[in-house]
Amino acid sequence: GYIEPRKAFSDGIMRALRALEIDGSRAETHALLGAFHKTIEYNWSEVHREMASALRLDPASPLVRLPYAICELMPHGRVEEAIFEVQQALDADPLSLLAQGWLGVMLVLAHKWDQALDQGRLLVELYPADYHGHFVSGVAYRGKRLFEQAIAAQRAAVEGSGEASSMMGWLGLVLGLAGKTAEARSLLERLHTRAAQGYVPPTSFAWIHLGLGETDAAFEWLDRAVDACDQFMMPIKSYEFFDPIRSDPRFLALLRKMNLEP
Repeated sequence: GYIEPRKAFSDGIMRALRALEIDGSRAETHALLGAFHKTIEYNWSEVHREMASALRLDPASPLVRLPYAICELMPHGRVEEAIFEVQQALDADPLSLLAQGWLGVMLVLAHKWDQALDQGRLLVELYPADYHGHFVSGVAYRGKRLFEQAIAAQRAAVEGSGEASSMMGWLGLVLGLAGKTAEARSLLERLHTRAAQGYVPPTSFAWIHLGLGETDAAFEWLDRAVDACDQFMMPIKSYEFFDPIRSDPRFLALLRKMNLEP
């Protein structure tokens, strides 16, 4: 969410391919290549091929299990399997912030709100200077429709992230749902100003429009997000706040653009 996905891809893919040339037997390199195929191509057959190679070479590596969960299982809505894989990665590296954070995200995507709240508290306890625990807690509170607690947690996530544009979008979503329209629109204005100067994930705009109930505007930004390969679109099959729009033909069109539906 900090730089444009195509730039991330172009900066990283050549190094990953060079690593493969040096040593094609490294499982983590194959997992990394699979992640890159996910990043801008929605090329799920290549993701599967590289992840299968990685799992065959070193199934115990947390640097394999975690990308497998994030890049192959999660986008296809296989969240329960993804939770298992993240837990396996944590068995090998219990203090990994990345893995602990992704466990919280996967629990949220599985709509296990209470477990996600427990994980959010654990993240805050283990990594008090990091914002992921507040983010996970905020999303879980939103899922439980406890908007005041959700807003407080998302505010903490925005502050802890250094006011990252992505976190501002998630805050705007819950503000809109809570009926705090003026503040949600103020965040939209700030994001538009930021977008004139650098990368802002299109989903940040989409989330706020969804919170405000502005479906047409939200779909415009969701379509831009898919075109831009905004990585926050990857859990499209699992976000609970998409439920009211899943029957819209435009939603099916998004899935098809992401090669997630025939």
